[in-house]
Amino acid sequence: MFRKHLFTIGVIAAACIGLQGPVYAADQAMPSNMIFFVDGTNCPAGSFVATNAAGRMLLVTTYLGDVGKTYGTPLKDQEDRTHTHSGTMTVDLRSHHISGASGGGNGQGTSKGSHSASVTSGAGDSGLPFIQLLVCQVK
Repeated sequence: MFRKHLFTIGVIAAACIGLQGPVYAADQAMPSNMIFFVDGTNCPAGSFVATNAAGRMLLVTTYLGDVGKTYGTPLKDQEDRTHTHSGTMTVDLRSHHISGASGGGNGQGTSKGSHSASVTSGAGDSGLPFIQLLVCQVK
């Protein structure tokens, strides 16, 4: 009999907890200064637009001294910025002889030794698909 009453009390307690409804993440307090994204035009209550993050790729860091640092110019609305790639190449040519070469032919040959050249690609954009989201920060 005691077990039956204990079971009944347990069922009633579980039902009362169920009446409160589930606890959602949105109902819980968020840590202050937390950054999050919103697909909309306004940040929810208790947060504000993180204007210093607008148009920037956000990166995580393990070094606290880097938190909040920015580099470069933020992207504008729907901008897919163009960029170039550049580099320098060096080649070391050994001495060689060309047999059968008659004088006065090819004047474009080069001499032995180290030769270098710098190159830059043409400008291009990434063409990658992207989505723009509002960055919010908890007060």
